Amino acid sequence: MKGVSIYRATATLFFLILLVAFLYLGRPFLVPLSFAIILSMLFLPVSRKLEDWGLSRLLATIACLLILVLIITGFVWVIASEITRISQDMDEMWPRLQQVIDQVQQWINQEFGISPWKQTKFVDDQSEKLADSSNSMVKVFLNGVLGMISSIVLVLIYMLFLIWQRDKYKRFFLKISSHESKPEAKDTIREITQVSSKYLGGRLVSMLFLAIFYGVGFSAIGLRNAILMSLLAVLPSIVPYIGPFIGSFFPISMALLSGSTDLVIPTILILVAAQAIDNNLIEPFVMGANMNLSPLMIIVAIVTGELIWGVAGMILFIPLFAVIRAICDHIPSLSPLGFLMQDDLSESVWIGKIKDYFKSLKNK
Repeated sequence: MKGVSIYRATATLFFLILLVAFLYLGRPFLVPLSFAIILSMLFLPVSRKLEDWGLSRLLATIACLLILVLIITGFVWVIASEITRISQDMDEMWPRLQQVIDQVQQWINQEFGISPWKQTKFVDDQSEKLADSSNSMVKVFLNGVLGMISSIVLVLIYMLFLIWQRDKYKRFFLKISSHESKPEAKDTIREITQVSSKYLGGRLVSMLFLAIFYGVGFSAIGLRNAILMSLLAVLPSIVPYIGPFIGSFFPISMALLSGSTDLVIPTILILVAAQAIDNNLIEPFVMGANMNLSPLMIIVAIVTGELIWGVAGMILFIPLFAVIRAICDHIPSLSPLGFLMQDDLSESVWIGKIKDYFKSLKNK
């Protein structure tokens, strides 16, 4: 009996090592494919609606891809126009930036005993090293841009076939299931589709709310380049827990450079208020219990994803863990793992009442 337990433990450990190696070595292929799968599930209702309106499945799929391209293009255009505007304001902001640098230098001198002259010399030396390696930095930047463009093209190509021929892939998974387990397999596929699309759709709704809240709030208090600051604060929030802290750096820095420290506290209050509303109202309402992952599992997913796939893994491993949880729930031998990954916190009563109210309106 002990020998069997050791054998199973060794086999499980060996399988996990192979799985991690496969994920790490296959990330150039797996990352775009994973994004394409999640985006395809998100656009699946759009494709079905267009097909109900009379379009063929191929034309409906192409329309979904065009919508995605338009969204990406519009977002890039807004970012580029705002960056152009902020570059024009740098002349006015430079004296304040110099003042902040002087204050930081004085603080370092008082706390660590490093004189401002030594600090300046260190920065100059690092600048010279960066200048010497400028050609390699330009190459790295260009390679990064080309890699991003090629990844987007791959995602669009994968999405074309995933949405267009979705029935074929569904039949494939049903064919590899035994006859007795086909109903269970259908339920699993349905739940996986809902989990993945619900996560990304809910995350996008959450980011849209934060962008509007930040934009209105920053504009109301007079923060410079409020639109750009709101977008830069929202982008990292696609990663739960960690993202909001990273995103808050940009508007707070702009508040410090705007010429008056009076903007810092209102900026922080807007960031905190937006996150409080988002965490307690928006996310529970738009995502609900579909993810059903404990906070610990979400943190484990973020850390594991960053180690294996980098920033993309921090985004993709959360729905991946939710899919694993859904699969474990439908396999008796893996149900303990699914139980371990589940969220023990029940949905708020008032969130449930709001959902029931909208369901009643929909049924009328």
